[in-house]
Amino acid sequence: MTNINKKIRATSTNLSLDCAMINDSNEIDTIKYDFEVSPHRGPAAGNNYYGSFSFKGSKLTGRGIDFIKLDNFDFSFLDVDYSNADLLFAEAVFRDGKFLGLIASSEEFSFVSGFLDLSEAYFAYDINSNFGAADVTFSLRQVTDNNFEAVCISEASFLTGSLS
Repeated sequence: MTNINKKIRATSTNLSLDCAMINDSNEIDTIKYDFEVSPHRGPAAGNNYYGSFSFKGSKLTGRGIDFIKLDNFDFSFLDVDYSNADLLFAEAVFRDGKFLGLIASSEEFSFVSGFLDLSEAYFAYDINSNFGAADVTFSLRQVTDNNFEAVCISEASFLTGSLS
């Protein structure tokens, strides 16, 4: 098995997404994901919202389940910009080195990671007791000296189907 500090692999069984990133020093410093939230239910349906989060790659063990606290979180949703300070909790979730999504929550929304696969991840929100659900698309990026380089971009969306 490749040392997880040298390589990260994010995959999903429902799509052919195989991303790896290695920087020049063979160590992963910061890992950044960009995401797009596309509500399909509720008052925000039909709009797209964008954000990103990052964390220290050295925290990823690649064995069992890893919950890695986010170092940074930025998200624009319904004309409000959210940061780490606005969240009750926020962690990236991996199982055996496989990215399962984000668990994060504010008073207005929640990101829910997949349990076994990234395709199970979704976004839920509540606007004045009007509940909604959204597809989430994640794009892995590599961060080197504050220069962001796209490493892998998924065009697939992940639909929950479990909220009404």
